[in-house]
Amino acid sequence: MRTPTALLLASALFSLGSCEDPNELGLDLPGSASIDSKYEDFPVTVSTIRQDSVPTLRRTRFLVGRLTDANTRGTLEARAFSEVQPSIDATAYPLPSKFSGQNPQLDSIVLLAGFDRVYGSATQPVRLSLYDLQKPLDERTSYNSTNNLPLDQPIVENALVPLNRIIRNKANTADSLQLPLRILISGSQPTPFATTLFNLMKATTTETLSQQDLQKVWRGLAIVPGAGTNGTVIGFDRSVGSQILVYYRVNTASGTPATEQKVYRFNYANTTGSVADPRFFTNIQYNLSSAGAPFGTLSGNTAAEVPASSSDNTTYAQDGTGLATKLAIPGLEQLRTLQQRENIIINRAELIVPSKSGSNIVYPAPTTLYIYEANTRNQVLKATSNLTESLRFVLGENVNSQGQRLEAQLIRQSSTTGTNSTYTALLTTYVQTYVTNQLTAPYPAAFIVSPTLRRELRSGETSLPLSLDRAAIDASNVRLRVYYSKPGAQ
Repeated sequence: MRTPTALLLASALFSLGSCEDPNELGLDLPGSASIDSKYEDFPVTVSTIRQDSVPTLRRTRFLVGRLTDANTRGTLEARAFSEVQPSIDATAYPLPSKFSGQNPQLDSIVLLAGFDRVYGSATQPVRLSLYDLQKPLDERTSYNSTNNLPLDQPIVENALVPLNRIIRNKANTADSLQLPLRILISGSQPTPFATTLFNLMKATTTETLSQQDLQKVWRGLAIVPGAGTNGTVIGFDRSVGSQILVYYRVNTASGTPATEQKVYRFNYANTTGSVADPRFFTNIQYNLSSAGAPFGTLSGNTAAEVPASSSDNTTYAQDGTGLATKLAIPGLEQLRTLQQRENIIINRAELIVPSKSGSNIVYPAPTTLYIYEANTRNQVLKATSNLTESLRFVLGENVNSQGQRLEAQLIRQSSTTGTNSTYTALLTTYVQTYVTNQLTAPYPAAFIVSPTLRRELRSGETSLPLSLDRAAIDASNVRLRVYYSKPGAQ
């Protein structure tokens, strides 16, 4: 029997090799001849880039606040814009017009907002302002992080808002309950805005208030950080407790001075994923151009990149801000050349992206990163199917119920030894497709790693995520490990 010919790679990129037991790799190759199997760690050139127009419309949450990052020295300001919808439940939330003969009087108007993330200080109160909009959100516009709508009259300015509103059980034996953030829009002395709104509610002749009538006095809601908010960004979730409540009193039916309290509800956050729910989005301004900022060249220039060598061998991939890590893997092209020459088989390919410790004090590390195919100008490549254009993800090994391959996911693996966590993704099918010239043209010049999922909703999904979670990547140890083999001759 002839022994199989060992595979030799001509490039220095293939300097690290190791013979492996094919059975341990799970190989399923024809014949029973011995197999020469190796793996190579392909080096990766890593840099930080910044993408624009981050999708924020109807995501899992909206963001509000202002925060300067000690690592990038960038200052982030987030504002939220939302439609306001009147209640359609006339029984639970009756309009004051229903009690026109009982002298309805406004008590107060309160905004409640559930939140599940706080970036920066969670112990100090923040200052927030509420504004009406100059015009309603446009149904035909797909808003993203770059959109910033013009404001109209202030509803509340610079309100001091505590974040740590909690309820504990008396025995203190259960977890405390975080109460929604609360902003008083109008109290015992009604504001002009509150008076105008309540007068509309009293004058409504129908059982429910229409969206068109509401927008005559309230075109939309903007929540913006006040002048005193400089170290906190809040992530507001789509809790059912997020609502605007109008409390009012009416005289009792007997005509005595005694009164009864009623409440009316407005919705301003999408809670069910229905297309009829209020639309909202987050505007995110991220200024990286302050003096001495290591990523200043990325401001307003998506084609620019900062090599890892210029940022202490650290690159970033952060949701919301557009910061992403670019990977250039020249060994893939050499593997393709080798495959054409020697017909190798890719048995396993794994992208390994280690993170750095101590970098997630303010911004938690995302659990998942996604991989996009990009051109030389750091633009994600696009694919067209049935006249619909979509961004090109690197596809993974996972398949949905319709038999479609889904986007590859770099999943964070927590270390059991106390060392840094690592993101890993299996890319066996993708690499095999790449080296056998079956990938859709044009071939990617590089890859972009980001926690931002830039696609439309799939069936069964009600929203896509939005956060400021960030991965700080150990650029010097990113690698693509490829196990390959060539069946031995009989």
